[in-house]
Amino acid sequence: MAGRYDVVVVGAGSAGAVLAGRLSERADRTVLLLEAGPDTDRAHTPPAIAGPSFLDAMLEPGRMWTDLLATRTAEQGSRPYARGRGTGGSSSVNAMVAIPGEPGDYDEWQAVYGCTGWSWAAVAPWFERVALPLRTAGADEVGSVTRALFAAEQGAEFAPLTRFADGSRADTSAVYIEPARARPNFTVRGDALVDRVLMAGRRAVGVRLADGTDIDAGTVVLAAGAIHSPAILLRTGIDLPGIGQGLQDHPSIPIALRMREGHIAAPGSLALSGCLRATFADTNDLQLLALDMVDATMPWLGLLMGAVMRVHSRGSLRLASSDPTVHPLVELNMLDDERDVLAMRAAAALTQRVAESAAVAAVAEVEPYDLSDEALRRSVGDYVHVVGTCRMGAATDPAAVVDPSCRVIGHEGLVVCDASVMPAVPRANTHLPVVMVAERVATQL
Repeated sequence: MAGRYDVVVVGAGSAGAVLAGRLSERADRTVLLLEAGPDTDRAHTPPAIAGPSFLDAMLEPGRMWTDLLATRTAEQGSRPYARGRGTGGSSSVNAMVAIPGEPGDYDEWQAVYGCTGWSWAAVAPWFERVALPLRTAGADEVGSVTRALFAAEQGAEFAPLTRFADGSRADTSAVYIEPARARPNFTVRGDALVDRVLMAGRRAVGVRLADGTDIDAGTVVLAAGAIHSPAILLRTGIDLPGIGQGLQDHPSIPIALRMREGHIAAPGSLALSGCLRATFADTNDLQLLALDMVDATMPWLGLLMGAVMRVHSRGSLRLASSDPTVHPLVELNMLDDERDVLAMRAAAALTQRVAESAAVAAVAEVEPYDLSDEALRRSVGDYVHVVGTCRMGAATDPAAVVDPSCRVIGHEGLVVCDASVMPAVPRANTHLPVVMVAERVATQL
């Protein structure tokens, strides 16, 4: 065994960084944080990661799982699925949007899925505890697509963004890991890919890394995300049928814009600062994002992206190999439920309405698009908001993987805490809700 720790946290992303940082606040508990990607402290954070552009962040070498694929619908083949790696995880490469979701999302977690203690009344105080600083864009940072959205739609709003006062990115590494680095009971190790959990009967006793190193632990917390946490459980041989099931993401549809001269966003600028939340069948069950830039190699390209925020379709993932360096097979199964098809049509119509507005025409030409049902199935995208693959529920629920304390059902010393435990994706960009979940679970360990 390569040392023993009271708690080993696997994954240093939106949840894992929060868990490790909070758990290490208790001086009598040793905490090891393992991250498959690189570990960099604040002083050595690459400018692209700390900067305002998530496009630049995603291009930073080593900070994305570039070989991870997913299938959205049966009409599509596998395409890359964007997930961050390195300390901060996807919080280091995302668009920084911080929205909690709707109260009904969490009330449903409790009433429908048996997640006792996760109603809105119960979770609202934990959103208040979140340490991430939230700031909207400054007037000088707002691009032409966003300004056009504000002009076209009265309900459009500035999105709260996870940023420091100087405008730099406030990811979970900077906010939660950085203060912990000086603590003698805290250790972070990068480039440490976890293969499986080590078990003694039904008790977790440590983890094995892909290089064969074994690490002893009193408690193992999987926070590797909704794709890699279930994969670790499957490689471990945990015998719960819900592992890898219940997968959800927000389906999206883009309309591309060719920006006119004088309206092209400057390289490295803030790509997303505004959004529109709209109602189709449920409150704020649609969202429209205005992206002032989407590809550094095509600076003239802007985007309007509509999305369905209340999702009924369910996908799944399964192991492609027992090799921990091989990603699981991910099938999102989008638009499988007719309710999502109807909502997708509404999201497409909303996006088209804005794209065809006079405000957009003043700054861009709309690229050709097809919003027929067949085209939607062929081109539907995602929000990289995957959840649900180790979902929370009552211990008697055969589809549940963890109980309302996020402990793996029927096992000891084994916890899962990340987006995978969410039984239904909230009507929100998922980063802030994941941080909330981690804040709460950290107090129970």
